[in-house]
Amino acid sequence: MSIKYSTLIVEDDEFSVALLERNLSFFENIMIEHTSSTVKDAIDFLSVNSPDIIFLDIELPDGKGFDIIPFITGNPTVVVLTGDEGYAFTAFENGVFDFLKKPFTPARFRTCMERIEHSQSKRATSVENDKAILFVKSGVKHVKVNLNELLFAEAVNDYAKLHLSNGKTLLINLSLKELLQKIQSLSFLQVHRSYIINMQQIDLVENDTINIKSNDIPIGKTFRTAFQKILNT
Repeated sequence: MSIKYSTLIVEDDEFSVALLERNLSFFENIMIEHTSSTVKDAIDFLSVNSPDIIFLDIELPDGKGFDIIPFITGNPTVVVLTGDEGYAFTAFENGVFDFLKKPFTPARFRTCMERIEHSQSKRATSVENDKAILFVKSGVKHVKVNLNELLFAEAVNDYAKLHLSNGKTLLINLSLKELLQKIQSLSFLQVHRSYIINMQQIDLVENDTINIKSNDIPIGKTFRTAFQKILNT
């Protein structure tokens, strides 16, 4: 299974969206997870998702693209797309990865994507090396968890319950969203507002249910399309 980078497009112009989708179609490891045409829709999406890459227009019907930045979790690569160079300073002040002035050439876009792929590859290697082991707080204790042994995580009120391959469970002092920020990679994917799964541990997928070691996990409607795209790669 090749690495796929989940991508959010925030753009209200249909022609610009179509052009961006066409340019992205040449990169097999890019998975467009969602397209937002408003600040509100983008914020709603980001409240339950942490994409790897965000292409961000600035002038939107209900505000500026910069308005979504406080709602971004994890550490995605953000590329600003705008026809106004005057936003460049603010963009880089907000830590964006690249600034593409519309209309951009295919060559300029390809350069941007090559830089993104290089950055994401380094990040994925870092995640694999540094986060195979995770220390989490459970009550007053700090417990070491081998992520290769994590089958899935379940939301329990404001906490997350880890289900491990040895049959044990561990309730930790992190919400499911906070846990996802720490372990998000190809192997771990949120498939329901209450569940994160280890893709390497899946035994069976039937209809809208995932089976992992005799545990049935529902696939939420919001996450179904992204899950199917990854499953079919």
